[in-house]
Amino acid sequence: MSASPVPPAKGKKLGRRIFSWLLTAFAALIVLVALAVLNNNYSIHKRSRAEFSAQLDRAIETSTQWIVETAYNYGNADLMYMVGDMAEMSRDSRLQKYVQDYLVSNRVNQPGRPVTQYYARWANPALPVPIIPRSQAVYLNWPDRWSTYASAPDKVDITAADRADMFSPTKYNWGIRLHIQLFALDIYRRFNGPSPELNRAINPVAEGVARDAYWDFRVSDSYYQRSAMILGAGRPDLVRRRWIERMLDAQTPDGTWNYCWYRWCRGIVEFKLREPTDRGHSTIQAAWALYMLKYRYSDWIAQNYH
Repeated sequence: MSASPVPPAKGKKLGRRIFSWLLTAFAALIVLVALAVLNNNYSIHKRSRAEFSAQLDRAIETSTQWIVETAYNYGNADLMYMVGDMAEMSRDSRLQKYVQDYLVSNRVNQPGRPVTQYYARWANPALPVPIIPRSQAVYLNWPDRWSTYASAPDKVDITAADRADMFSPTKYNWGIRLHIQLFALDIYRRFNGPSPELNRAINPVAEGVARDAYWDFRVSDSYYQRSAMILGAGRPDLVRRRWIERMLDAQTPDGTWNYCWYRWCRGIVEFKLREPTDRGHSTIQAAWALYMLKYRYSDWIAQNYH
């Protein structure tokens, strides 16, 4: 015996009800996102300078202690560039020893791999590096090619098109603009100093990253990276007080920062069932940002906290 069809009137009523539910859910989602964006950029409670400075100092101390006890960070030359900068800024003897141990490890100065001599130079800018001709440079991966050139443009021969891409103010967006381009421009700025040509690239790129930071409320690895890279570009004026406060509040008791935010990670569609155990990437980037505020951009603290 076949089922009786739904009367037309009841079918229309059910359709309207489902549409109403969907509309309500969509409106609720919009409200939640709006509140999350507001919370990401504006503080309800204004912290005193003493309160902020105490939390900043605690965060720097606990993260530094974790870093110097974690040798596997040696495997990431980009992170060791940041640690080297932290050691240079602060003159912290623990970080200086950590860098010296890195420089005698098998992670740098490997025979037949000239790029590993650049890894050493990133941690200690005083070290010499060999010439890398174009015939070898083309075989370097994209981040290494740009970063080696940035640290010694007179020694690394890249194509004119490659250099134009690196200095393009508008070609890239989101992850590439942040993780590859702005980092290479930061390195270029540190090793070669500011110039009109660099400013024409690094300023709009940093401003684009700051726009991303405004909207992306997830306190994950990329959240710390944005503030760090913007500060590395010499643009503390783009960093909002709220971003640093959320970063400080997100630090875990052992001094590290999580890679993901409630299992939602740096990629828009990157989710993980468990928090990754390797926290070096997120922790060193967050610590680098905090070190720069304390030792390089103390005026930012004075302007934002009283």
